[in-house]
Amino acid sequence: MISTNRPARILLIEDSEMDRVIFNLMIKKMLDNPVIETCNNGITAISRLMELNSLGNDLLPDYIFLDLAMPLMDGWQFMEEYDRLDIDPTHKSKIYVLSSSVFKKDIVKSHLNPRIENFLSKPIDFGTIKNVFFSN
Repeated sequence: MISTNRPARILLIEDSEMDRVIFNLMIKKMLDNPVIETCNNGITAISRLMELNSLGNDLLPDYIFLDLAMPLMDGWQFMEEYDRLDIDPTHKSKIYVLSSSVFKKDIVKSHLNPRIENFLSKPIDFGTIKNVFFSN
């Protein structure tokens, strides 16, 4: 978990409203006063992250949870643009793929990407999410 006394900043990039609601409820049960922002596609997320970065690197989220299958810009396209724009040069944000993909190539690609902490399968459960925040 983050080492400061401030609430965790979390960005969820997910197009499914139901998955966004479930994720928000789980996080709010687990963490004290988290700051959770959601974007329903990669384009919106890139714009928001660029805006936050322009205001100061310390405003970037501590955690990014990224769905792979989304309209307009999917998770892999998001990662390409995120890297190309060098939005987080200090690697402040920990990125987790959060996907229902059953394709081994997506899991392997996630593990091979040095910017991605881990691949988390949906539907997400409390144990998995707890490991993200309390595994140190």
